[in-house]
Amino acid sequence: MTTSGTQITQPLTSLLKIKRANDIAEAEVKASREKAQLTGNDVALAVHEVYYRVLIAQAHRGATEARIRASQDLESERIEQVKFGSSLEQESIEKPRANYCKRSTNS
Repeated sequence: MTTSGTQITQPLTSLLKIKRANDIAEAEVKASREKAQLTGNDVALAVHEVYYRVLIAQAHRGATEARIRASQDLESERIEQVKFGSSLEQESIEKPRANYCKRSTNS
């Protein structure tokens, strides 16, 4: 603005520069917050993945332990069956022999 030979400068340009700098700063803050939110989401996702992997590993371990116990139980059962079968077989061999010996001595 020019009046009677003197020039008056309004601080309008500095206000515009300040506003523009504030807008830029606000945009940077907003971008930083969004980036922080994305990082938080990435961390939460990674934690969930690890958590579910641990749960799956525990389930697999439990199933494997159950299979091992079942196998050991079956093995013990079969060993008992063999022992029982052997004693039955030995009894069935000894009974006829005892009967034969009795008949031989009575004759």
